[in-house]
Amino acid sequence: MKKIHFNKLAISITACLLLSSCSVFMASQHTGTSIDEIEQCKTRTCLLNHGAEIISQKTNKKDVLTEEIFQIQKPTGSASRAVMHGALDVATLGIWEVAGTPMEGIINRPDKYGIRVLYKSNGEDIKTIELAR
Repeated sequence: MKKIHFNKLAISITACLLLSSCSVFMASQHTGTSIDEIEQCKTRTCLLNHGAEIISQKTNKKDVLTEEIFQIQKPTGSASRAVMHGALDVATLGIWEVAGTPMEGIINRPDKYGIRVLYKSNGEDIKTIELAR
């Protein structure tokens, strides 16, 4: 008798775990770069490594880079949101996926922000970073 209850419980838990995936996965994906991370960069290479896309460049008479404007994807993903989706999936036996997956598709839409970077005389080291408004 106890073995039958254990088997039913094991099957139920396995089914719940298999059904809980899309919204949890989408919520947990961390992409993009925060402004705080960008402000820590001291070189142009650091900006490029963080996924900054060049929009425009200016050079001086000696063809040394003086200014660039970048576009950077805002951060997406949240561990706490992923935990919430997982708990709701288990609590509703997977039914939460019907609402949670489309919501995450909308929430994790990639938004971008722009920055203006002024370089020191060597064209690589950053003098200032300004958030474009």
